[in-house]
Amino acid sequence: MVVLAGPTGSGKTDVAVALARRLGAEVISADSRQIYRGLSIGTAKPPGDWTEGPEGRRYRVDGITHHLVDFLSPTEPYTAGRFARDAEAVLTDLAARGRPAVVAGGTGLYLRALTRGLAPLPERDPEFRREMEGLADEKGRGHLHERLARVDAEAAHAIPPNNLQRVIRALEVHHLTGKPISERHRSSARPSAWGFRWFGLRWTPEVLEDRLRDRCRVLAGGVLEESRALREQGVSSDAPAFQALGYREALEVLAGRRPRAVFEDDFFRATRAYVKRQGTWFRAEKNLRWVDIHSPFDPRRTASEILRTLEKQRLHGSSQNR
Repeated sequence: MVVLAGPTGSGKTDVAVALARRLGAEVISADSRQIYRGLSIGTAKPPGDWTEGPEGRRYRVDGITHHLVDFLSPTEPYTAGRFARDAEAVLTDLAARGRPAVVAGGTGLYLRALTRGLAPLPERDPEFRREMEGLADEKGRGHLHERLARVDAEAAHAIPPNNLQRVIRALEVHHLTGKPISERHRSSARPSAWGFRWFGLRWTPEVLEDRLRDRCRVLAGGVLEESRALREQGVSSDAPAFQALGYREALEVLAGRRPRAVFEDDFFRATRAYVKRQGTWFRAEKNLRWVDIHSPFDPRRTASEILRTLEKQRLHGSSQNR
């Protein structure tokens, strides 16, 4: 199985489609926000169509089946553990049909959960969670993130301050066990039985920043419109979907608490900060082989480079399972 990782804006979607076409594979998305219906523009969800076929209802992008994308209500929470179970089920189904998989995405925790497993964690503590939610309302989400940084700096570095669900869960695990959630993941995880070969897409920092700025400029209006549409449909501002990059800030614009004129820059800054966290996460993946990308971007050329590496690994009997 191929894992295609990399930061937001690196071109994973296009390369995954090119790879899948060459391999006769299907794509498993490992993006924690493209799972939601109603979040398409702001998450750069690959444009596709739901179609009915012999294997059931499938989301297809340029003729390639994509799994775990555009299937969840914006009000429904989704965890890394659930992703791992869902992705395992897809991998089992693909293996039964003799189809390879390309797992593509930038959510490092999802990729870790699938490939390395996650440690069993305690059940939720409703009273503690209500207390944390109250603190977030009173003092802001940044206050909880600072609190997390004091007890688990590694988790705080990986979790954006805006992701209230994950920040509270990390605090909750520490509260219940006395140990950081990051330590528990490292010490008790059970790796997947599948073999994975990791590749990451890498641009020079200057070029990637330019790509991100262009991306945010193009997507900013869509984020505002999607946020407005979801609120008009009755989706609460506290819904999990609104933890996606830019959507929290868009809600503040719609509520008149943030000027529209600064929204694009705010969106860019939030995206750039997230990309830095992604870079830190992926640099820690020892088995990830970086593929340097140059302009003009050609996904098919990048896919060909990855395929050549896979062939060399096959000839030399090399495998990775992380």
